[in-house]
Amino acid sequence: MGLTGDPMAQTVLYRLVAYRRDHLVRLRFRVPGVMALAAARGLWSALSAGAGKRCPRHPTVPGRAWVLALALLPMAAAAAERLLIVTSGSTASRQEALTGIRSAGVPVTTLDSTTGSDAAIDAAIAQVGRDEAIVTLGARADARVARLAPAVPVVNCMVIGGDDRNATPATVVVPLEVPVDAQVPWLRRLLPDVRKVGILFDPARSERQAAADAAALKRAGYEALLEGVAEPTELPGALSRLAGKVDLLYAIPDSMVFAREHSRALLLFSFRHRIPLAGPAESWVRSGALYAIEWDYEDLGRYCAALALRQRSGGRAPPPPTARTRVVVNVRTAEQLDIRWDAEILRTVDKVYR
Repeated sequence: MGLTGDPMAQTVLYRLVAYRRDHLVRLRFRVPGVMALAAARGLWSALSAGAGKRCPRHPTVPGRAWVLALALLPMAAAAAERLLIVTSGSTASRQEALTGIRSAGVPVTTLDSTTGSDAAIDAAIAQVGRDEAIVTLGARADARVARLAPAVPVVNCMVIGGDDRNATPATVVVPLEVPVDAQVPWLRRLLPDVRKVGILFDPARSERQAAADAAALKRAGYEALLEGVAEPTELPGALSRLAGKVDLLYAIPDSMVFAREHSRALLLFSFRHRIPLAGPAESWVRSGALYAIEWDYEDLGRYCAALALRQRSGGRAPPPPTARTRVVVNVRTAEQLDIRWDAEILRTVDKVYR
């Protein structure tokens, strides 16, 4: 490249190329041939333009050396940026979140802890570089990454019930539940007469989340009644204690209470006692719950990826905008509960089941 006799340029080149080569091997980062050719041509043009000049801030540095450094450093930094995604199986919401994560614009490697080799997954996590970050999706993935405790930023995305038992001090936890503060405006719009809210939760996993939700509802002017359900046999008793005392059943995404096998019992209770059920997800609204407020999961994936990259850079960048939410309602259920929504309200929600 005509750098013979230019020791400073040679030193910069050798160091940066060595850095680039190491990261390319470790990350298995592949640059398409057209991009590589374009980069080479652009670099040669820059070197040619810089010949005979000096660095404007350090006159002792030859022009080609500082032009080369400016040209190669962004390439090396880009090669170091990567997200490792560890999932616990494939669900529709996780697939949407993965789509959002992949839109972050950096290389992404995805490992499924339910199908992959434990040794291979552990090895991949152990090899993550200090300039990289990990995003987990699912409790099993959270636990595996926490057990290995990698010295890199970790974001546990879509955590059920705000359960952070698997989180290390440096881990950012993003709950699956939409915060109460974001749900209250919709509660007031959809059910202006509600005053008392019943919360069913699993004490082993969601006690703190239930208490935080109750406190948030109280701040918003509601009274919250909490009922713990430690095992399936306790659900009928918890429901009977709430009958006649609450105006709404509020769902924390909880795999104990709001498991698929409990949907019939919860929906029958709602219709028999004329107590609306705010479901944890759209699937519950499709089955008969009155409404649900959940994340736009693709945008939630984008948010979690942005958090991970921000943590990787030391938290110096501004926080990313919070993920969007989706509101889904069931008009037929509303009619059966003598709830009337006008056309204006229905135009503001994301999806209507009839």
